Amino acid sequence: MNPTTVAHLQLSALRSTYPAYEFIRGTDESGQECWQARLCVEITRAMRNAGIVEVVQRPNHDLLLYELHRQEGILRPFHATHLNPLPRTYAM
Repeated sequence: MNPTTVAHLQLSALRSTYPAYEFIRGTDESGQECWQARLCVEITRAMRNAGIVEVVQRPNHDLLLYELHRQEGILRPFHATHLNPLPRTYAM
């Protein structure tokens, strides 16, 4: 498979594994590849104090996946609380 196909499959897997996030693969300000995940719920003060961040950006899929797994562990205790969803902006 070519790299683009692999990336699309990885994005699809991320979207099904982490439905609370919106994912983008693109380039950063310096032109380097980057992967970004944006949490689609409003972050409360308690969530922010626990270490949740709205946007996670890493240079590749593996590093993004590692950080998302860490963020999910922090977010887990908040699953039983009411979370306000944010509007999604879908990349084309």
